[in-house]
Amino acid sequence: MGKSCVGLLTDFGNRDYFVASLKGVILSINPDCTIVDISHEVPDYDLKAAAFIIWACYRFFPRGTIFLVVVDPGVGSERRILLVRAGQHYFIAPDNGVLSLIYKEEKAEILELTGSRFYLTDRRTSFEGRDKMAPVAAWLSLGVPPAELGRPAASPRFLELSEPRLKSREIQGQILYRDKFGNLITNLSQSLVAQFLDLNRGANPVLLAGKKKVSEMAAAYSSAGPDRPFFIINSLGLLEIALFKRPAAEVLGLEPGDPVILKAD
Repeated sequence: MGKSCVGLLTDFGNRDYFVASLKGVILSINPDCTIVDISHEVPDYDLKAAAFIIWACYRFFPRGTIFLVVVDPGVGSERRILLVRAGQHYFIAPDNGVLSLIYKEEKAEILELTGSRFYLTDRRTSFEGRDKMAPVAAWLSLGVPPAELGRPAASPRFLELSEPRLKSREIQGQILYRDKFGNLITNLSQSLVAQFLDLNRGANPVLLAGKKKVSEMAAAYSSAGPDRPFFIINSLGLLEIALFKRPAAEVLGLEPGDPVILKAD
């Protein structure tokens, strides 16, 4: 496994020494490891944003990729550090719910890290991403069996994420994530929207988002008129609120967590 891939997702940003330290630890143990920066711009301590980002991209990585997810407001506390095998991939993360969407998507085998001989130090520190998680990722990439790194664990923590509800004339959901362009991604899936449209053939779908009403469903970003908000099924198969070349979040005054309702007009 010397050529393994490790993907990094953090809220560290790029101005400090944090990300470089993670990479240094990994490469010191496995110089042949390929390291991919997923993002280091997760909003500070935003577990829901991190959970969405890792869910949105993990399936496009090679089999056996090790994802190191360090968004950890409870660092140094009694919270566990987990090693999770889900589908064809591995995830190393604090047990704070940041892997909630992975658990929902894949059958997961969960270990609590206990292999202290693989850490830089076995004491609690203020940078356990560097001192414990990164070295474990590196040793795992070299083929150390997961059973040597941890013991079976149960009852991982989940974030409080609402599920969409389909009724005869509407779907109730919420905004999950705001991307860099100001587009707002909801938890309304393409299949759920298709069921809704099938139940309400001939009706015009209208999206109520916060106190805003969006009446146009577009096939592509550029097909909508300028200055007119619209909703679209995006590349992840989720309903998204957008404006062509403008940030829908700012224009409409919406943010993650706000409710949305798709209605038959």
